[in-house]
Amino acid sequence: MKIREMEELKASLKNYKEALGPERLKVRADRRVSPEVGQIRVFFWMPEEYVLVFKIEDDGLVHAVPLTEWVNLTTCSLRVHVRHYTWAPLPFHVYLRKEVVEEESYPLALVRPETIEAVLRSVERSPTWSAWRPVREFLRLNWKRWEGLTLGSLFHTHDLREKGEG
Repeated sequence: MKIREMEELKASLKNYKEALGPERLKVRADRRVSPEVGQIRVFFWMPEEYVLVFKIEDDGLVHAVPLTEWVNLTTCSLRVHVRHYTWAPLPFHVYLRKEVVEEESYPLALVRPETIEAVLRSVERSPTWSAWRPVREFLRLNWKRWEGLTLGSLFHTHDLREKGEG
């Protein structure tokens, strides 16, 4: 990697860190939309985060791949272009309760099954670790953002299933 490229990675990571905040805005109740397979949804966090929904279980557990606009800071080389957006997948899946997806995100686009398959293949083949510290740190920070929500969603779903409510 060239020095210039490393400096660009460091600058991108710095900008991402400066944008990080605890804000998690909710979608007004009358504007909420249920998740669908193939949706790219924006989460109104600081900064905004995106997911591609690839599976929805009957009991309301949503499987998704986080997408990032910070395309140079991920290990996935695939780029997803929709309108004026360009995203790259992050190299992991997240699990979210349908209710959380409805409350905290809004659909931006619906992609074809081929796009979902390409994203899943890219995630499967991409390393979750990088030798480049800015990329490694970005992936760690991003996983931290999704970790609590993913674990909480899995535990809640497990609890529902145990009670026979799922």
